[in-house]
Amino acid sequence: MSLLEVKNLTISYGGSTPAVNHASFSLDAGKILSIVGESGSGKSTIIRGILGLLSGNGKIQSGEILFDGQSLLSRSKRQMQKLRGKDIAMIFQDAGLAMDPVKTIGKQFLEYINTHQDLSQTAATELAEEWLRRMNLTDPHRVMESYPFELSGGMKQRAAIAMAMAQNPKLLLADEPTSALDVTVQAQVVYELQKLTEKYDTAIILVTHNMGVASYLSDDIAVMKTGEIVEYGTRDRVILSPQSDYTRMLLGAVPKLMRGEKELREERQKGAELLAVNDVVKEFSVRSKKKKTLLAVNGVNLHLYEGECLGIVGESGCGKSTLARMIIGSYPPTQGEIKVQGEQFANMKAKEKRRFRRHVQMVFQNPISSFSPRMTIGDYLYEPLRNYEKLSRNQAEGRIEKYMEAVGLSGEFLSRHPHMLSGGQLQRVVIARAALLEPDLIVCDEATSALDVSIQNQVVKMLVDLQNQWHLSYLFIGHDLALVRQISHRIVVMYQGEIVEVMNSRELTETAAHPYTKVLLEAVFDVYEDRNERRRMLEQNANESREDVPGCKFAPRCRYATDDCMRNRPELHRIGEDHLAACHRLAPQV
Repeated sequence: MSLLEVKNLTISYGGSTPAVNHASFSLDAGKILSIVGESGSGKSTIIRGILGLLSGNGKIQSGEILFDGQSLLSRSKRQMQKLRGKDIAMIFQDAGLAMDPVKTIGKQFLEYINTHQDLSQTAATELAEEWLRRMNLTDPHRVMESYPFELSGGMKQRAAIAMAMAQNPKLLLADEPTSALDVTVQAQVVYELQKLTEKYDTAIILVTHNMGVASYLSDDIAVMKTGEIVEYGTRDRVILSPQSDYTRMLLGAVPKLMRGEKELREERQKGAELLAVNDVVKEFSVRSKKKKTLLAVNGVNLHLYEGECLGIVGESGCGKSTLARMIIGSYPPTQGEIKVQGEQFANMKAKEKRRFRRHVQMVFQNPISSFSPRMTIGDYLYEPLRNYEKLSRNQAEGRIEKYMEAVGLSGEFLSRHPHMLSGGQLQRVVIARAALLEPDLIVCDEATSALDVSIQNQVVKMLVDLQNQWHLSYLFIGHDLALVRQISHRIVVMYQGEIVEVMNSRELTETAAHPYTKVLLEAVFDVYEDRNERRRMLEQNANESREDVPGCKFAPRCRYATDDCMRNRPELHRIGEDHLAACHRLAPQV
């Protein structure tokens, strides 16, 4: 008997068209089922229906859900509450929204543990910190003391995964658990999920738009389109011999990280300097009994030119988002200067700052945080036009519809409220709003992380088209190296607040030189890779980071590190035309 059986499940939200229509599948203990498909296809609705957590007016119209041979649909609310977290755990797509903003991570983690286990405070704390370490959070004590807003999106997601895993559930429902994670941490999380099934016989349903992760991790794969399962079978059959045109389309849309793969953007001559970041340092005070500071960005220098897309990659917590927020003026740098078109935001008067914000727009990582729940999508898009441009209502509506169409959304979405859209749909609206004012610079902070691969391609092509049409410039922060390579002209690699390599994007797979950049490349999941070879790479995972190293911050994880690397910090130096690296091993010999 299967651990979970879903039979002819139909779920609707009050409309005439079901969100899930006659879905059927089964899952045995210790097995992994991935559900893939485009945003809005019903993937998340299925797993929320299993757990009894449908939002709004969502209702199961028909079908059966059997867990351990018992019907979940016949259980009372009290019985389901006992089941949640212990026997069936959930990892939500947006960890930040699942956490209480006024409680520390540690307080929430311990409450979660104590709800299901009778442990002492010391034992519960040790369990929590152990799982945070397994999620590659190298300072679990600091994470436990932090509030959610003090952590990056990737760090919050790893903390949420640690909470769910700490109970060793029979069934783990994971809704896009790796979408906000960089490639190295994604690999670590995938490996932990795999070990969870092997060690504890846990069954996992993984909702994902990362076809590489689904291909590596899954025993079975279900492909969903507009509420229906259009293909379902073993991983080998679905990936290697897909029967559905829709499955073939999804596989074809996956960005590929290989030699000779065509980039989306065009080569261009350097324009005038638009952005200059000079010797920038950013420190944050850390709440603790000892007055400490967190060095988030350390001596960063970079330049971005008109019409250029500059990609920034690196692990969660490396300073990418902090740097982006300093560039748009949200954070003042502790040291150094940031100039946009030769002007420093810090020195501007109020009127000048307003003009600056008109020309520099940002797309944030977490789409839902950009919206007021009381405003319709149309109101949200109309607001910047009303504030900055003298357009009639008809002219504004025309421009709004143009950009909505460009990001793949019809005009009917304009009358909806944010809670009525999926995470991917909301992110497309945010990108449309950023482009509406046709700014000089758009800072994209993980702008495509919430999107499925087909919409991701569509949005990125739209960004490239807009760039070519209006000579826009982008600072494109991402963890999908293949996608960043396709859209960017140059790539900056950051590690623990420092730049370790800068190169032309087309050289990423051919001439990447820094050991850390090579680790990033090796961590990328490919749809058709040898799964045994990937497992071998995961098992020999590199050592953890350390913050107490006076020399190269990557040295504790570097296969080539020497005593000199541990003691002395390397400078960023030229190793080729338009190619810089901070590595003693690559330094020119004097």
